[in-house]
Amino acid sequence: MIFQKKKNLDEAKNVLELIEYVKKLEQKIVLLENRIKEGETKALQNFSKFSISRFNSFSDMGGDQSFTLTLLNEKNNGFILTSLFRNDTSRVFTKPIINGISEYQLLEEEEKILKEATNDQKTKGK
Repeated sequence: MIFQKKKNLDEAKNVLELIEYVKKLEQKIVLLENRIKEGETKALQNFSKFSISRFNSFSDMGGDQSFTLTLLNEKNNGFILTSLFRNDTSRVFTKPIINGISEYQLLEEEEKILKEATNDQKTKGK
């Protein structure tokens, strides 16, 4: 009978250890869930949509030396970067994009690649 009591105490001790172990696992799961949510929130801010196109900005120029680049996040926020090349001169412009729309007038090429990027067609260009 003495041995049976000790066995019951050992089993009770094992059950308490298991309960404590499960509680620790639950805490770790909650921490991991929070880290995943934080990572997902940050990921939405990263550029994940883009499009680039080379073109001739002036009819008397050849070689498609000008370009337009669009970088957007999942919410279609980001910017358009355009470089216009002519002879020995290059001009660079940037226009912010919020919700897929620019408050600035866009060149035809800029409108084209913005549409491509917002339609999630990655790396479209000539």
